[in-house]
Amino acid sequence: MLDAVAGALKRSSTATLDASHELLAHYSDTGDAPTQRAVNTLIDHAADALRALTDSLADISGELVTAATALAPAGPARSRPGSSFGISARSGPRRGR
Repeated sequence: MLDAVAGALKRSSTATLDASHELLAHYSDTGDAPTQRAVNTLIDHAADALRALTDSLADISGELVTAATALAPAGPARSRPGSSFGISARSGPRRGR
């Protein structure tokens, strides 16, 4: 499950980075210097926020991958003695069923 969340965060990180690039590619010329400065500042701040979000999502994704790796069993799951279904000794009851 951690891997799935990490993958979703990684995709989100890529999407936010793409959005910041897209935003910076659409500078418009307002023809009025004060208005142009305000528009440029707004676009720069929005792109900076998207890049910061990109970094945060990538960091969290990396931490989840590390956590998932640390929690993964060292080898293949072993069956409990007497179990006919090959359920791992680490398995517990599933919620929501």
